[in-house]
Amino acid sequence: MSKEVFATSLDDVARVQEFYGAFASRLDNVPSDGGWSASQCLAHICDTEISLSLRVRMILTSDNYQFSAWDEDAFAVIKKDRDAKTSVDTFAALRHNNLDLLSGLSADKLERLGVKANGEPVKLIDYLAYMSKHIKAHLEQAVAASK
Repeated sequence: MSKEVFATSLDDVARVQEFYGAFASRLDNVPSDGGWSASQCLAHICDTEISLSLRVRMILTSDNYQFSAWDEDAFAVIKKDRDAKTSVDTFAALRHNNLDLLSGLSADKLERLGVKANGEPVKLIDYLAYMSKHIKAHLEQAVAASK
């Protein structure tokens, strides 16, 4: 299972980079519903990888690490015009670094538990898989915003 999760996680980098390449000229379009622009979606993807980076390390070094919650909407408006290319490049670098850290770890380490902000325990490998689904959802949101 971990090989599949790692492969999907690596594919996330290509998907984010492909999105940026295809929609670079329309990243700042604000949807009519007032939602996030594609650029804000890319910044959020970067922010979530920063969060994942810390959480992975804390799960590996702490018993039942309790995730800190953060307000994604508040983060999105700190600076609405963050440079999308920087967000993509930072996401890619962090994801590669995280996969480098995790590859080759024992199944026991990949099954260590963290605790989500809602109190639900989650295995490290399952959290990584969840984050790939999260990226996919925000790329779909970014595509819709770019139209």
